[in-house]
Amino acid sequence: MDKPLFLRSNYLYVSGLIILVAGMPVSLFLMSISQFILAGSFLLEGNVTEKFRRFLSNKAALLIAGIWLMHLVGLLWTTDVLQGLNDIRIKLPLLVLTIIIAGSDPLSKKQFHWVLACFVASVMIGTLVSMAVLTGIIQRDIIDIRDVFIFKISHIRFALFTCIAVFVLIYFIFSRKEKVSLPLKILFTALALWFFCFLFIVESLTGLSICIAVLFLYLIFYAWKRLPFTGRAALLTGLAAAFFCAFFFLNKLYHEYDADRIFSISLDAKTAQGNPYTFILSNTETENGYPIYTYMCDEELKRSWNRRSKIDFDSLDRKHQSQKFTLIRFLASKGLRKDSAAMAQLSDEEIRSIENGITNVNYQSPSVKSRLLEVAWELQKYSNGGDPNGHSIMQRIESWKASLLVIKSNLFFGVGTGDLPNAMYKQYPAMNSKLDAKHYLRCHNQYLAIGVAFGIAGLAFFLFALFYQLPGHQRNYFYVVFFLTILFSMLTEDTLETQPGATFFAFFNAFFLFAQPGESAGRE
Repeated sequence: MDKPLFLRSNYLYVSGLIILVAGMPVSLFLMSISQFILAGSFLLEGNVTEKFRRFLSNKAALLIAGIWLMHLVGLLWTTDVLQGLNDIRIKLPLLVLTIIIAGSDPLSKKQFHWVLACFVASVMIGTLVSMAVLTGIIQRDIIDIRDVFIFKISHIRFALFTCIAVFVLIYFIFSRKEKVSLPLKILFTALALWFFCFLFIVESLTGLSICIAVLFLYLIFYAWKRLPFTGRAALLTGLAAAFFCAFFFLNKLYHEYDADRIFSISLDAKTAQGNPYTFILSNTETENGYPIYTYMCDEELKRSWNRRSKIDFDSLDRKHQSQKFTLIRFLASKGLRKDSAAMAQLSDEEIRSIENGITNVNYQSPSVKSRLLEVAWELQKYSNGGDPNGHSIMQRIESWKASLLVIKSNLFFGVGTGDLPNAMYKQYPAMNSKLDAKHYLRCHNQYLAIGVAFGIAGLAFFLFALFYQLPGHQRNYFYVVFFLTILFSMLTEDTLETQPGATFFAFFNAFFLFAQPGESAGRE
């Protein structure tokens, strides 16, 4: 009996791809179910032997699948087999999606465009839903800007999806190969600008940094070859000017934050109610240049705070930080003393901000500048030996230190697939980290994570697998921007350690290498 029409063509395969890209930014369920659909299409649409032959003859595909196989082999010397099995389950898309996409025929141009269009549309829906949460259209408590992401997708993963969507739109705006009407170009331009603005609104330093870095590198590597001498000179001048402007802005911002204020200290001073102040002059931390641990009167602060807030002075704020410490930092940022008179100067809005864990008057309105100021404070505090708990930048630095020490102790083959969490957990107290146990995190760097699990031998293979296909695809715009995006993301995140991250890498790596019409099936 003849097969149904949808099995005689690649309709099921394309449907699976569309469901996958539609689900990645907004739905773990769609992301998972789509991979079953793709596996079904691979087996049911026929030519299975030919598909496997095509995959097995493709060195680039074999190397990416080899990253998963490396994790499988790593079970041989792991002590936590259950954790190891969970790890290879999370990374299964590296094998499954690579086999399916590399083994299947490339898409038609129309099909390829439809998949990209559905992906961009899904990212747009994700941004609009997040803005609905931020503006109160969708009711939800927002303690941190990350709370606007109501789908069970990490804000960092969503930032990566947004970056890819931006560069997809840029391609159709400027490409001479595609016949895009002027109204569509205007729409695509508006969407790209909106996505970029969205990254600003949600204070995604990761997303913004990657977008800007990839754009700069693309201009250098590609535009350079096509420009005459005068064009190259103009390009270099523009990029240099942009770099120096960014440098001077960041330098000015840091010094603006770190600048010491004219601030006299009288150890004998008393509050307006006649109570003595306490001073911790050995702690030189500041907020907006004002010392934090001066002119403190806990008795008055506690009494005044508890009158105005339902969150007790001695408890935790909504970010699970010390409410007392958050209040003291906020008052210091305004140049106020820490007493009842200062409490009287706080507005009701500022009280709510302090309850929500906002530690500086400049952080109340979400912005990239406020996030950069917060990073500056964290770096200053860390350099002075401050407590890293609850601060993402400082916690990352601690995790990088711990990772390097674990690698040093297991140099050649690492600790095995399942032992990374345990090895990291033991390393933090061994190096006398100030982190609490609840903040004992993974590596926060994919390269270090591979080094911890598989040593320098595994890291060398991982890097070889990543870079192998690049020389043969330097003119593949989509692959290059994806490659740079994933390369940068792995510097600050364990990109492959979650299912959305592993799926993101496995899908777009294979899709832009093997499914794109007109592209070779990889380096033979």
